Amino acid sequence: MKLPYLIFVCLFLFCSRAYSQNIDILRKSETFERKGKHRSFIYWNNPADTAGLEYVATLSSKASAMGGRSLWELWIHAGNRSNKLGSNVFIFRSFTDTDSSKPELILDLYLASDEALQRNTDREEKNVVYLFGNKGKAMPVKVNSEEVEIPASRFLRYETPTGTELKLNKGGVTGAWWTIKGEDGKAALYFSVSGMGLGGAVPPPGSIGLSFNTGRITEMNPHFARMMMESQKK
Repeated sequence: MKLPYLIFVCLFLFCSRAYSQNIDILRKSETFERKGKHRSFIYWNNPADTAGLEYVATLSSKASAMGGRSLWELWIHAGNRSNKLGSNVFIFRSFTDTDSSKPELILDLYLASDEALQRNTDREEKNVVYLFGNKGKAMPVKVNSEEVEIPASRFLRYETPTGTELKLNKGGVTGAWWTIKGEDGKAALYFSVSGMGLGGAVPPPGSIGLSFNTGRITEMNPHFARMMMESQKK
């Protein structure tokens, strides 16, 4: 009776390790004292401005042996560890993704004061929209009824002054639609544009609950999006 149980436990541990992310602390402060967990994981937009920042650690997030290779997954796991370490902001250092090595994200982690966080917020762009496409190929999308292409592994930027509208469509009638209205001091918005897939639409009456869409426009976490923009510039 014990053998099947032991086999199950071994398989579970093997799979957990294979699919888990590899998080390494490359360097850690010897003086930082954790003041509880912080749920925030905020992109610090000016590395030269360190007033109000307390260094916590430098972290490496690597892909697992059997999945978890995307930048988004690496960032999510880095954020989970950041919360446990007691930091609330990060500075992007590097992202390596080659055919010969596992993807690796390296971040510096800090604890920022309320005043520092406010400065960081004040520096962020207002009344702009960013559109991100695919890693490997250009992605078409309609902006104000005109079809444009998002270059591979790049983004498009549109200003939305107060009183104007920016209309987005991907995939026509069965795809995704967004209308962004320009307002005073409105925070920047970031969207991921992708092609056809399942879900995201209401199935016809009398059909099964499975729908098909010809495109998606998904709002992104702004801190991840800003980091992604920086990684694409390097």
